[in-house]
Amino acid sequence: MKLARLFFRLCFLSGRSFRRCLRMLRKLLLVLAIFFSPFIVFLTLVINREIIRYLARAYWLTVFLPGAADIIRRDVNSNWFTTGFNQAVLGGLLTLYGVIVTVWYYHTTRQQEVAEKRLFIIEELLEELKRNRRVLDELSKHSSRSLRGGKITFSVGAWERLGADVALLPRRLHMRLSVLYACLGDCSSWSDFQNRRATLERIPDVMAELNRLRSRLSKQELDY
Repeated sequence: MKLARLFFRLCFLSGRSFRRCLRMLRKLLLVLAIFFSPFIVFLTLVINREIIRYLARAYWLTVFLPGAADIIRRDVNSNWFTTGFNQAVLGGLLTLYGVIVTVWYYHTTRQQEVAEKRLFIIEELLEELKRNRRVLDELSKHSSRSLRGGKITFSVGAWERLGADVALLPRRLHMRLSVLYACLGDCSSWSDFQNRRATLERIPDVMAELNRLRSRLSKQELDY
């Protein structure tokens, strides 16, 4: 058992390290793409210029398209061609930087908004689950006779109020919360509580998972 536990812990740590390396590699590739993008644009325009010059000297173009060859040859040998090329380079670089800055700003802002929304969702659910855990602890201390047919009420207001926003949480956690809140909403009597007790007693586990997710999101916010 100890060896199996050690093996799974090593797999978890290696998987977490692998994900961290992937995030660092993605950031490095993004920085390199931004840094070398002007050279890529410049190289593309230079290649296009050399292709045009090749077409101006090509004999086969003169044979098949003499009018187009004369126009290209006249434009290549004029000052307008050099000026137009320089303007195209400057315009291409300015457009590229504008696109990069816009996409980067939108991506960063969107990630920040999603992280803040997830933290808000987690806080709301944790507060509600704390109240439900207190109700669960009280029910665990009583018997069916002590309730005397009284109605059991669990709180599900935050879950209903958040609605589709809860889907921003990880899929596995979202599924666990869906099952848990379905049981909480259907539990109104002692018999309902007994039938769903195994699921309801997982509230501490779900809260622990929410706390871990909150800690991870808080660290990511500090990285920003």
